[in-house]
Amino acid sequence: MWKIHDSPAEGRDRSTVATAAMLALVALLGTLTLAGCGSDGPTGDDTPDPETPVLADPPPDGAAAVATITATDLATRVGVIAHDSMMGRWTPSPELLKAAGYLAAELDRLGLQPDGSNEQAECVARDIADEHCPYVQWFFAALEDTVRTLNVIARLPGSDPVLRNEYLVIGAHFDHVGIRTPVAGDSIYNGADDNGSGTSAVLELAEAFASLDSPPARSILFVLFSGEERGLLGSRYYVGSPEAPMGHVMAMINLDMIGRNWTDTVAAIYQLDSDIFERADRVADAHPELNMNLLTDPWPGENLVNRSDQAPFIPYGVPVLFLTSGLHEDYHRATDEADRLDYEKTARLARLVFWIGWEFAEATEPPGFYP
Repeated sequence: MWKIHDSPAEGRDRSTVATAAMLALVALLGTLTLAGCGSDGPTGDDTPDPETPVLADPPPDGAAAVATITATDLATRVGVIAHDSMMGRWTPSPELLKAAGYLAAELDRLGLQPDGSNEQAECVARDIADEHCPYVQWFFAALEDTVRTLNVIARLPGSDPVLRNEYLVIGAHFDHVGIRTPVAGDSIYNGADDNGSGTSAVLELAEAFASLDSPPARSILFVLFSGEERGLLGSRYYVGSPEAPMGHVMAMINLDMIGRNWTDTVAAIYQLDSDIFERADRVADAHPELNMNLLTDPWPGENLVNRSDQAPFIPYGVPVLFLTSGLHEDYHRATDEADRLDYEKTARLARLVFWIGWEFAEATEPPGFYP
């Protein structure tokens, strides 16, 4: 997750932020504002609204699809992305290229269609395999950079001949903050939760959706961004690029830091004038077996709606849903290691995102804004 300050030493101590966040959560719990606890509105009236549309029918093989999302697979993927050999995945760096190559290879293996810029000369020069090059979008992250960096993009075409021209974007950033001041002899800031967790979940979701006999009506774009830690540079580039069908993106789900903290709750950050939270919360209520509740923003003072890769989509009129388990004591530190993540929780959350994604991409009406 991108922070406003330029270096780990600047700004408030993150343990203070984490403590404040937990106090905010306690206060919210004390006033019974935890989303997904059976209340259909601010009055607590459980009477169904007759005008509320029913959820989209699940795919016949939906249970088998979500079963492909496992804690073991997530742990394996985070182990690759956040390995010491990735050297903290700074944008740009050879190790970030290595991580992108892994992501592109996985999306290709799953049979998803590539949606990058497919610049073969750049791929050859930067050692990206020919077959993976079409998944890569090259760009200069900043004016001072002398080499280009990359996003990784794949598409699952929708099943409806008309609605397939509308898109749900499911995204996460795969970069981190690189090599920094050693802590107990460790200078590699691995970024296992930030954002190996979200990146791995996007790959698992891609696998689950790709396994369906028939995809949802609308198309899904799986986008892995770089440059997030430098100021959302990859997502800012993407939304203005020829590869992004921004006039046809009907919703964006962003996953950033989803592997720690609560075991049964995730914060859902969104535009307050959209119905995207309500739509997602109904899906969570429909899947109690996942034991995952959606919590409205418990940290409003942190301005999180503008601090991860959903933000560049907002000016284009796209409803966004940013799911995060929040900050913790290892945020942007060398101690953000793979063995500290709760993979069983992360798998349940990713399964919920599958069902939310299915609802957004399959329902007669996509998420929208209030009149």
